[in-house]
Amino acid sequence: MLDRYIAWLYLRYVSLILVALMAFFVGMDILGSASKLPDSANLILLFGLFRAARALDIILPLSLVFGAIATNIHMIRLNELVAVYSLGASRLKTLKPFFLVSLAISCGYIALCTTQFVYLSDKADAIKQKRDFTTITQDLFIRYDNRFIYIKELLPLQNEARGLDILEVTNGDLSRFIRAKKGVFKEGAWTLSEVSIITKPTDLTLGDLGVAVEKRESMIELRGFRPDIMDTIYEQKFTYSLIDAARAWILFADQNINTYRIRSILYATIIFPLFAPLLVSLVFVYSPISPRFFNMAMFSSISVLLVLVAWGALYSLAQSAKNGAISPETALLTPFTLAILIALFTLKKKVINQ
Repeated sequence: MLDRYIAWLYLRYVSLILVALMAFFVGMDILGSASKLPDSANLILLFGLFRAARALDIILPLSLVFGAIATNIHMIRLNELVAVYSLGASRLKTLKPFFLVSLAISCGYIALCTTQFVYLSDKADAIKQKRDFTTITQDLFIRYDNRFIYIKELLPLQNEARGLDILEVTNGDLSRFIRAKKGVFKEGAWTLSEVSIITKPTDLTLGDLGVAVEKRESMIELRGFRPDIMDTIYEQKFTYSLIDAARAWILFADQNINTYRIRSILYATIIFPLFAPLLVSLVFVYSPISPRFFNMAMFSSISVLLVLVAWGALYSLAQSAKNGAISPETALLTPFTLAILIALFTLKKKVINQ
């Protein structure tokens, strides 16, 4: 009964703060982009919804922590914490609903980041720039395994490409040239159509066979070379779904390409939400029990300030890691590990051992 009451009270404050922060963020974004938005109420509404969805990566963790602060203040002012402890409930039992609810919401958001949800900001940008949602990447040139690939037009949402040139290199020497009018990605590989293949002989001595030219209606090439990863490489985006980030990391590592940006985005997507339950626990541990001998205004102000400072520091480290200034492991994994150790030490000292 106690767990349900605290969880309900906590969820209520989290919801109120989340809606308020979301309304402020989206409202300021719409006002700042008013001159660039189309004259359509439907598109403006979609722009606001897409922006609100993408703002969750910052607003949701802050709402979880601020909601815990507000819930603690509510229970302290009404002497509910004193009553709870008087009935025999331990501090660990009282903390449990806060931690579990914030952890469940954070894990739910991380699961959401494995979907196309994270790319809604691209659709908001499309509305702002008054262009179609369909993404077309042009003049893409990249290396993959022992091939150099040029694509005239890439449509990652349709898993299609137009105008492909593939140069195969063997032992540092060009061995085969493939030109296809169109390619479709399905079942993990590209099906090329209207293909011309030019094969250079390995032995160029006089009298041997020369260059071989072959025409095919279709052929299968470039297994594992996903169109969404190609688009990501070309556009150098700062937003990935967790699945796309993992695939891009594997691809970049195989091709000996720098993975700083991919790793930092992958770590940040997981660490930012999980940082909230740790801060919620620390806020609860240092919360007073009764307002009689404690300045609640000072407590709330200091709590909010420290949360914003910690969040700002973590965000700055994440941006530095994305730009390659700091190693992602140093910028993100190290502070997160330290936060876990500090939270566990504090809980053991002030909650479990009491």
